Amino acid sequence: MQVNIGEIKDTKGGEIRFRLVEDWSELYLDGQSVHFASPVVFTGRVTATGEVFLVRGTVATDIETTCARCLSPVRVSIKADVDERFRMASHAGGTGSASDREDENDDWRQEDVQEFRGLTIQLDDVVLENLLVSLPIKVLCQEGCRGLCPQCGKDLNVGECDCTIDDINPRMAKLGQLLNGED
Repeated sequence: MQVNIGEIKDTKGGEIRFRLVEDWSELYLDGQSVHFASPVVFTGRVTATGEVFLVRGTVATDIETTCARCLSPVRVSIKADVDERFRMASHAGGTGSASDREDENDDWRQEDVQEFRGLTIQLDDVVLENLLVSLPIKVLCQEGCRGLCPQCGKDLNVGECDCTIDDINPRMAKLGQLLNGED
């Protein structure tokens, strides 16, 4: 995903609106596969503020993953707001007095500003970062998902299993016997 800022690069207050659509299909992150079930759509605008280009908009897609409790496939819609700042890489070597450049460099360090070269801002990393931050920590197929039986592995959402679950801690077995009237 990229946007060309050529028409606004010298116009303070200039703005470009865009809608970018890309099919990312499968993505591998840290050995994990993320399957995009729909194209990634980024709708936004780039505004030139003089030195910095503000990229603001919304990115949306659907991913396919598995339920954290029963491991059934789940489709999750993700939507993230993007608000990033970019500056041209050649800006640091601009004209002006040394003290002006030092003040500007201090401002750049304080802000989270990314650099780009040429007239095209690459947005893939920014979009991916914002999508990943928006992923739910724990995805469930339904609010009351009962998960899998810890003994036989049957999906408890489909029906009950015949397993008897004895969750008594062996250190408390003697107390259980006393409470049940056993000696």
